[in-house]
Formats: sequence, structure tokens, C-alpha cells
Amino acid sequence: MQIKPGDPPSPSVPTVRVGMVEFTEWLDERVENLRVHWAQEIEATGLGHGRIDEGLLNRFVHCLVDMLPLMLGPHRDQILPLWIRGFELFGTVAARRGLAAGEAIEEVHLLRELVIRDLYRDPPMGGTVPLSLREVLRLNRALDRAVTHASVGHTDALFFEFFDAEGSGVLPEADMGPELSGQLDEIESEVHLVTAGASVRSLD
Repeated sequence: MQIKPGDPPSPSVPTVRVGMVEFTEWLDERVENLRVHWAQEIEATGLGHGRIDEGLLNRFVHCLVDMLPLMLGPHRDQILPLWIRGFELFGTVAARRGLAAGEAIEEVHLLRELVIRDLYRDPPMGGTVPLSLREVLRLNRALDRAVTHASVGHTDALFFEFFDAEGSGVLPEADMGPELSGQLDEIESEVHLVTAGASVRSLD
């Protein structure tokens, strides 16, 4: 039978798409590069009057980027509250560094841009099959929430007068207050518990 332009695909030939498993594996493979390049992009922009300490910046990018593949997988409901807390904390630190709300959002958008670049440059499964619309929407929702809650954290920090009028320079982790480091420790620990629990269940 001759197929004319515009004819729907034959129902006997299923459409293959990149699904959740393939997409999360693709993101997992890029976590290390995303960490490195996001940290570099944040430092290169030089936003705010206070430069974030390299150790604190690396802790943030490791924690937040590590959660991105998990936000698309079967445990995303467990990771979502930690994702929200992590980016609210990121926004709080942005305010402490003297960033405006738009600048804090710009730093989160840098992560989105890095992921989009990789999607175009080296798509899942070599681009031989299209991405599932569901997975693309999940990725966009995760990054939209990151932007929203970084803004929330920034606003809350201003509301509670979290930062003072110090001059520019390196902002050590110690100056952020023990509660800040403690919150980041808790997020990292809870992410580990979720992933460790998932690994144990997969072996049962």
C-alpha cells in the first residue's frame, strides 16, 4: 500500500520514544559535567557584591544537580520536597551575597541552559528516537520549580533581614550561620536515604 504525505502512521508500527528510564540514565551520565559547568558559570557571572565561597558553591551544585535525575524518576515525589528546600536555600544564599531577585533566578536559569544545550548537542539515544513529551514536561516542571523556589528563598531572606550591609569579598561558609550548613546537611542526608532505600528495594 502506498503511504501518502499526511497519512497517519500505521497502527501496526509502534512509535518508539525516549522514556523515563532512558532519559534519567542520560541525565545521570551528565551530572558531573553539569556540576562543573554550572559552578563555573555562576562564578563567571560575578553577580552580587559578595563572591560565594568555592566550598559552599560546590556543595550546593553537587546537592542540587544530583537531585535533577531523581526528579524525573519513580522517586520524584520523595525528592520534590528536598528539591524545593534546596533551591529555597540557594535563594537565601543569593540574597546574602547581595544578589537581586532577578540575579538569583538568572543563576538557576544557567542550569536550565546547560541541560538544554546538552539535549541539542548530544540527545538521548543519539537522537535516533524522539523524546517522550511527558519526560520533557517533567524536566521543565522540575526546573520551573527550581526557579520559583529560589525566588521564594531570596524573598524570605530579605523579609527576615537575613543579610547585613557588609562589603564585597569572599563569603565563607562559616559566615552563613550554622543553621544554613545544617539545612544543607539534612537535605544531602535525606537524598541519600531515598537513593539508598531505592537501591535496597531493587535488590529484593
